[in-house]
Amino acid sequence: MWDEDQLQQLHLASLEILERTGVRVYQKEALKLLKDAGAFIDGDLVRIPSWLVEEAIRSAPEKVVLSGRNGERKVYLEEGVCSFGLGTDLPFFIDPITNIIREITIQDVENVAKVSESCSNFDFTASLGLAHDVTTQLADLYHFKALVSYSSKPVLMTATDYHNLRALIDMAAVLAGGYEELKQSPQMVLYAEPISPLVNSKEAVDKLLLCAEYGIPVTYASGIIAGATGPATVAGSLALGNAEGLAGLVMHQLKAKGAPFIYGIVFSVMDMHSAVSCYGGPELPLGHTIVGQLGKFYKLPTYGTGGCSDSCEIDAQAGMESIYSNMLAALSGTNLVHDNGYLGSGLVGSLEKMLLDDEGIAFVKRFMEGIELTEETLALDLIHQVGPGGNFLQQDHTYKHFRKETWYPRFFNRKHFENWIQAGKKTTKDKIHTRVMELLNSDNQKILTDKMQLSLEEIIKENKKRINI
Repeated sequence: MWDEDQLQQLHLASLEILERTGVRVYQKEALKLLKDAGAFIDGDLVRIPSWLVEEAIRSAPEKVVLSGRNGERKVYLEEGVCSFGLGTDLPFFIDPITNIIREITIQDVENVAKVSESCSNFDFTASLGLAHDVTTQLADLYHFKALVSYSSKPVLMTATDYHNLRALIDMAAVLAGGYEELKQSPQMVLYAEPISPLVNSKEAVDKLLLCAEYGIPVTYASGIIAGATGPATVAGSLALGNAEGLAGLVMHQLKAKGAPFIYGIVFSVMDMHSAVSCYGGPELPLGHTIVGQLGKFYKLPTYGTGGCSDSCEIDAQAGMESIYSNMLAALSGTNLVHDNGYLGSGLVGSLEKMLLDDEGIAFVKRFMEGIELTEETLALDLIHQVGPGGNFLQQDHTYKHFRKETWYPRFFNRKHFENWIQAGKKTTKDKIHTRVMELLNSDNQKILTDKMQLSLEEIIKENKKRINI
């Protein structure tokens, strides 16, 4: 963990990158906004003065609130609150029946929604994968429809381009009851990103500005890879990724001052042996710990990463890497922690991994509750009453407190080894697999009204015409 002086040093380094090196911006409206605000423009190269960055930081809200389907406030992105959920757009999936890694389908996305709805420790949901059996250009729209059909939780989304995002906003407005209602109670967060190093594509900025216009919460998080798209040093890549995110914040706030923005850096490192972007090594949670601290430094909601692993199956490596990253995300104060359910270095999704992470998050949440220190919990009178050689098992105080004080897992083993053997030596993975199959075989009714379903289908149909399908 860094102190205030170290965070300030990184901040100043990022400001120097923006003022001296600059960023490429390939979107005309953003270039005009930046020029009119006082940035230095040379073609598509933009140098952003530090005062403009500081102004954008001050204008963005300190808190973002996401709503569920019924309009209730579900997720508070503010200091002291850590919310967990899935990630998006993985190309592969572990088949829950055959255990074979294959391409993901839209049925898998529906199953993700069903399983995530059952996970009490997931605060938001996401597609986990990129379905290959629907129209590729409109996959975002199919994902959204699949997710909201079976889950009432807020949705983390990506969008291929401006047109798809506009369609997603239309779909979300159907569920919210209108565009103003959606703005007041957003049920969707968009993840967009610059291209490291220091490039802002037209498509990314289009989406960034559209979110600002409609009040859709957005994170413009650099997907920087240390040693590949950023310096090999963690500090250098964080300085670069921070500069990229701050450039996005400036454009976003120039479009609509006070629009909801979630600060983040999706940091990873390149394994030079395998050329793989590592999702499970110690550097990932180390970097994301600083991201969480930077969010508090800027007084902005934060977007981070946790619950992901480089392992390609449910094993000890997957459990260790995932719970470690989720724990560090919580300790750093990160508000929106995505990528639970990830295996295979960000390439493979798994329903079983989702349940493993749900269990791990419950572990983390109990740890983060800490120890309550009161006259009641110190129990001095009880200790005196029981005295030397007594026991506390039958005391009313024990009955009153044991459920709250002690966390009880659903899948992790706590049986005596003899009882465990007699029960069939079931592993955590065995128990999770059984639960996944129960969820998939249960009668999961769609939670949307027929009218909503038809409205979403009509929006997809209109967009098929747009791309001549």
